[in-house]
Amino acid sequence: MIKLIVSDLDGTLLREDNSVNPEDTKALTKAAEDGLQISIATGRMDTEIKEVLKSIGQNFHRISQNGAFASTLDDRSIFSRTFTTEIAETIYNNVLNPKFVTIVCSYDTNYTHENNEYVEGVQKRMFHPIIIDPEISTKFSEIKPSKITLIGFENDIVETYETLSNDYSDEIDLFISEKHVLDIMPKQISKGNAIIKLLEDLSLNPEEIACIGDSFNDIPMFRLTPYSFVMETAHEEVKKEAKFVVQSVAEAVEMILKENSKQSV
Repeated sequence: MIKLIVSDLDGTLLREDNSVNPEDTKALTKAAEDGLQISIATGRMDTEIKEVLKSIGQNFHRISQNGAFASTLDDRSIFSRTFTTEIAETIYNNVLNPKFVTIVCSYDTNYTHENNEYVEGVQKRMFHPIIIDPEISTKFSEIKPSKITLIGFENDIVETYETLSNDYSDEIDLFISEKHVLDIMPKQISKGNAIIKLLEDLSLNPEEIACIGDSFNDIPMFRLTPYSFVMETAHEEVKKEAKFVVQSVAEAVEMILKENSKQSV
């Protein structure tokens, strides 16, 4: 019996204009009414998850920044991890390049070192302002970064992913969360690991969860459960990691509820 549904945001539950399809909202509400617990798992900050939940009138568990933070629906923190200052400074200085928009994320704030038209374009997808601070690289001990994000052209993102994977495999984990976005994380941080923490807190087993996503950073959670759902628009390599391909969260939820009905007979 599936007892917990975990959904990604961007490209899955959240549309490009930061809204949620009413059919998806209706489906998750029905699942909650049927007694299933629900969690969001995203690369976005926890404060952004709260904005999405406010817009759909729900309160779910929350896994933010690819698993760097996890909280229950009653706002109880069950996991958090940030970079050491030394590693954050090393990685930041290594990746800082004019071809990328480089964003440093703390628990609740995004920072970048300069403003330009590309930063302004990124800002349109954010729920909260990106703080422009030319001295951000000197403040890592103060802000405690939990993620460094690079936004650029897909070929540059892939090249940097491969370089960092070779040079810093013992210090960081990497996720291409969208085709033009690379998330650099502290070691052993992933949506999958954070979900394991949530399962322990809720006394659930992996076979009792269903995960819905669309990108490479969703693969660790797909691998936890036999009930993995990937969006039809996902990269082919991501699709290979999930059991079911769906067009929407609503379709996935409908399949989950039908599976539970079969198991309850």
